[in-house]
Amino acid sequence: MAGEHTTFPDVWQMPTYIYQDYIQAYDRVFDEEALPYWWAVGLSTAALLAVDDKLVRDAEHLGQKWGISSKDNTKTFLSYKGLDIFRGPSDLGSTLYYIGDGWTHSAIAASFLAVGAATDNDKTYAVGFELVEGMITTTIATQFLKHITGHETPNQATKPRGRWDFFPNQREYANCVACFDAFPSGHLAVGTMTLTVLHKNYPDNPWLMPTGVTLLSLLSFQMMNNGVHWASDYPLAIALGYTFGSIAYERGEAALAQGKTDANTAQFLPLITNQGIGVAVNVQF
Repeated sequence: MAGEHTTFPDVWQMPTYIYQDYIQAYDRVFDEEALPYWWAVGLSTAALLAVDDKLVRDAEHLGQKWGISSKDNTKTFLSYKGLDIFRGPSDLGSTLYYIGDGWTHSAIAASFLAVGAATDNDKTYAVGFELVEGMITTTIATQFLKHITGHETPNQATKPRGRWDFFPNQREYANCVACFDAFPSGHLAVGTMTLTVLHKNYPDNPWLMPTGVTLLSLLSFQMMNNGVHWASDYPLAIALGYTFGSIAYERGEAALAQGKTDANTAQFLPLITNQGIGVAVNVQF
């Protein structure tokens, strides 16, 4: 029956999978084989911290040279009783920034889910499910880190390279989010997660990776141009996005494989009739 996906987990199981994803992420962070990569993340972050101010100024100069606005020029396209429901880009600068917006990645995930359900395609549906799972785990992780590191964004910086206020007062955080939420970049983390899931599911697509890297590079540039992020906010964001994207992909593949196994099994059963004893084979397709 179209739309029924018996080979992939139910949405109601999502909380369990998210919890298990964090257990896997913890194990991967402290896996000896992963230590060189996390050292690379730490060292690259430290190196970028030293030149953050210069890199932001360079991005702003390039933006001025290329005519890319450093302002938030998104505008309201959909509202209800004075409440903004959907704000979208209105110029090149806001379009580049929108590459990492939650609406963008939600639309991609929803498209896969809708097409998979409509065509009864378990693979397509699985990709959409993986994207939703990855968005949730990545967003929670980045928000948790933002709320404990308290790093000022460039446009709110009160000192060179921005002030760090570890474990900030959460009421102050809520009153001035940009004063505390630079590290790491949630936009880039979710963007990396999306690219990871799509590339792992479609590794033979020749344009997917170069297109994705180009778009994420443009996003990274624009977030510095409009003073939302420092370059040092990016290495950990990329690592988080890749980690949670890989975990979501592996879960999806395991679910699909389990479904195929369940759907194509052979059972050997004893058969006793009035004509004798034998073996019956029950094959499910």
